[in-house]
Amino acid sequence: MVEPSHAPTESKSAPADSTPENLDKTLKRQQAIANDFSDDTVEKDKSAINFTKGDQFKFYPDNPESHRHKYKWSMKEPSKFYDPCEESRMASMNCLWRNQDDKYACQEFFDAYRECKKDFFAKKKKDRLQGKHGWGFWD
Repeated sequence: MVEPSHAPTESKSAPADSTPENLDKTLKRQQAIANDFSDDTVEKDKSAINFTKGDQFKFYPDNPESHRHKYKWSMKEPSKFYDPCEESRMASMNCLWRNQDDKYACQEFFDAYRECKKDFFAKKKKDRLQGKHGWGFWD
């Protein structure tokens, strides 16, 4: 039986693309990936929510484009319900309970929930059109 050689190997030099410019590009790409995979916790402090981030306006506290919703959506059983906009849904229901089922007093909450759901399904459609898989059985 031949034993493997334990002779020291040559030390590997740094990759050819380790120039400062390429390292900056790599760092920016890693930061973009980290931002894309932000957690799905819901910020409940109103002063900490940025409703006008960039040119997009957001009127709900949820983060429907988080990758965690994609994972939870694909891992749920077919007969189970999963709501990526649960915080907005609960705000709508709490408004109804506070206003004795006055639907018109809570219309803004309903609109925020509808917008959150719309953003979630738009993200799902965009991923499908870009060929990103992982949304469930048919993907």
